[in-house]
Amino acid sequence: MTAPSPSIMPAKEDEWRKFSPMLLRDLCQCAACIHHSTRQKLFSTTDIPRDIRVQSIAPNPTSTDVVDILWDGDVPGYDAGHITSLDTQWLRDICKDGAIPGPFQGRPMQAAPWNAQTLSPREFEYDEYMRDDTVLYSATEQLQTHGLVFITNVPSSEKSVSAIAERIGPLKSTFYGDTWDVRTVPSAINAAYTSSDLGFHSDLLYFQNPAHIQLLHCMQASCTGGASVFVDAFKCAVDLYTADPDAFDILATLLVNYHYKHPDSNLYSATKPVIETRPNRIGDVVYHSLPEFLDAWQKNREHLRQSVGTEISSLRVMDCLEKINWGPPFMAPFSLQPESMEQARSCATVVESLNWKIDAWHVAAQKFSDLLHQRENLYERTMQPGDCVLFDNTRILHARGAFDSTDVEKVRWLRGTYLDKEPFLSKLRVLKNKFGNVGRL
Repeated sequence: MTAPSPSIMPAKEDEWRKFSPMLLRDLCQCAACIHHSTRQKLFSTTDIPRDIRVQSIAPNPTSTDVVDILWDGDVPGYDAGHITSLDTQWLRDICKDGAIPGPFQGRPMQAAPWNAQTLSPREFEYDEYMRDDTVLYSATEQLQTHGLVFITNVPSSEKSVSAIAERIGPLKSTFYGDTWDVRTVPSAINAAYTSSDLGFHSDLLYFQNPAHIQLLHCMQASCTGGASVFVDAFKCAVDLYTADPDAFDILATLLVNYHYKHPDSNLYSATKPVIETRPNRIGDVVYHSLPEFLDAWQKNREHLRQSVGTEISSLRVMDCLEKINWGPPFMAPFSLQPESMEQARSCATVVESLNWKIDAWHVAAQKFSDLLHQRENLYERTMQPGDCVLFDNTRILHARGAFDSTDVEKVRWLRGTYLDKEPFLSKLRVLKNKFGNVGRL
């Protein structure tokens, strides 16, 4: 049984749209439907009767921008006088792309690709960052768009890195602790705790869900060497797609293993591609090839524009990227996963299939590595005491040059911690909802 769809608001002049009564009833935001403090629904969508009908629609007596709907056959427990009041601009916005307006909607801040020549990251002074929420908003926005932020004049306290992180959200605790030190130690359990050169990598790749934001506060710098180097791996992935889509596709589909192998204390393992793309879905169709998805997206965009007059934004390869998982020190031996079994069937033996997998991956990965190490892509900075860097651990790869560990008076010492993605995005939404365009870069 289908409830009648009332014409409720013109999307354009002389053009009306019909909404399902069930959809409109579910949109109700009145005090009887949404708890005033928890902001949670006080009814279940499944409680809406299938045969609910609109009894009447009328302009709100106090606002010309609001319509009042009286229901026939409302949710059980609601009296006959219950009215759903809806903002007409809200309804017009829904007509554009089907999204319900609110703090979770709207086009997300786009990632801005950069290299050493185009990047000019704004630095934030510690006291202002800690005191002023508009400064915090600018910093979190820069983390979202460029993935890299520097804070200066940070107090030398071991608690400073926690204070900086907790302005955004709770710390991500790992087996390293809530916070941790990066300095040379004997019998190091991690390459970061040596004085040797440390190549480009993401942290915690052996976790199913690595930290989203990493923070490093310089407590003490070495006399020589130890410069930090950052590269926008999203930009390099886009460059790889442009130059060699097949190589991009290999790194986006072939799974590799990462592990943290200390049998007496910690054994972590995860399997993932080097390039993770977002779910490439249009309607009910899932595309496993990025070129096919982008082509379908463009055709769907043109179809919507021509058939229903709806324009949707263009889509960049950059917009399809979710994570870069690059960490040579943490790679485990190759193995066959379901994604490579189709190729395995064309090989005479399992070993031949493994040979094919590592050879195909190796060619593509070398091309990606070459892009990562191009001089023009590298942003280098020698961290000084009082500097703290925050960066997107799923996008910005970091490296460190070798340094002299023999000067006991100037041993390089950084304090670090992590943040997960959910609290970061929550804080960003809250600040955006509060300040809008205030403090935008």
